[in-house]
Parts: sequence; structure tokens; C-alpha cells
Amino acid sequence: DNKYQIISLYDKAEDREVLSDGAVANELRLYADYPDTYDAWEWQNYELDKYKTLTTFDSAEIIEDGARRGIRVVRPYMQSTVNQIMWFYDDEMRIDFETVVDWHQHHQMIKTAFPVDINSDKATYEIQFGTIERPTHKNTSWDAAKFEVCAQKYADLSDGGYGVSIVNDCKYGHSVQDACIGLTLIKSGIEPNPTTDQEVHYFTYSLYPHAETWKAAGTV
Repeated sequence: DNKYQIISLYDKAEDREVLSDGAVANELRLYADYPDTYDAWEWQNYELDKYKTLTTFDSAEIIEDGARRGIRVVRPYMQSTVNQIMWFYDDEMRIDFETVVDWHQHHQMIKTAFPVDINSDKATYEIQFGTIERPTHKNTSWDAAKFEVCAQKYADLSDGGYGVSIVNDCKYGHSVQDACIGLTLIKSGIEPNPTTDQEVHYFTYSLYPHAETWKAAGTV
């Protein structure tokens, strides 16, 4: 759109829209982050629906790089800056989000969100030596407590015939609630270290829509 956000992602091979109606992919969401006890490690679900979206931008440019093309968007936020290249490939279904963040906020958390058109009551997360499944709903208090899941290189939401994986190189806080796949990018508490995350961050995460299951599609 005119704010350089992805508002439609159409899979030509499978003839379907990947995103849910009215959704924004790679929506950068900013949350207040004031945990009760463990400032550097805790995250509480009462804050999940209270966020603002980072849509402002200073510049945007097209980048050509052989078999891939990118859009670099620089987004300012208070004293911080998010510099991101969205890479699209000639022969790959994957979209990379190569990101550099100069972060100077306290008690604020930034997540990326991908609301997708997938109907499944469970999501799959990578753990050591395998995977684990967690619910995507809040039917019980136990389900509600799993609003964020520790995982390693990927999380996937599939319905058997189609799915979407989020792959990353260094982030561990994942969430899938009501077909919205989320990944925590930066958490900036002040205890026990008052300068936690006050630095330049380098990371890449990827969106990988696929036919069939994550196993058949080669997410690993």
C-alpha cells in the first residue's frame, strides 16, 4: 500500500490469497511492556490487544540483486529507527525481511505479525531435536497460558492442504493466535540491566507460504 505494507499476497500456483481479509503482513506492532515480576524475561497476555502499528517511513527504494529484488523501507519511531529490506526471489516462495534496528526505547516491545487465511486449532514450533504443537485458541486457562511459545528456527500454521511458516535466524518468542502468526523482535526491559537492547540489532526472518504440510514443503 502507500505505506509500503503488504496488504495482499497471492499464491499463483495454488490460486489462493495467503492473507486473511483486510490483513497486513509483516505488521510491526509496538507494545507497552511492564511485567509484574521478571522485567527482562516475562511477557503477559493482558497486553496482547494493546498495541500501535509502525507505519511511518522516511524513505523507500527498490534494490536489484540478481535473482532477487528488494524494497528497502526506513521507518522512524521516537528515538529509534527500523531499516528493513523485503527480499523477493525469482524461484523461491520465501520472502525475507532483512532487518537492522537502532533501538533506544525502554519498556517497549516490538513484534511482527502475519494474519493468514489458515484455519487450524494448533500450530507447530521447532524445539531441540524435533517439534511441539500448541493450541491457537484460548478455550481453557491452560490454552490461554500458551499465548507465546519458545521456539527455535521456525513456527508453522497449516491446515493439511496449505500452510505458512515463519523462519528466523535468531529470535525465539513465537505466537499463533486466531490465525495470526507473531514473532517477538525486541524486548527492552530495564532490570537487571538498565540498558538492555539499547543497541543496533541485526536479524532476518522469512515468510514461507507452502502447499501441503510443513514437512512436505521442506520448512526445515
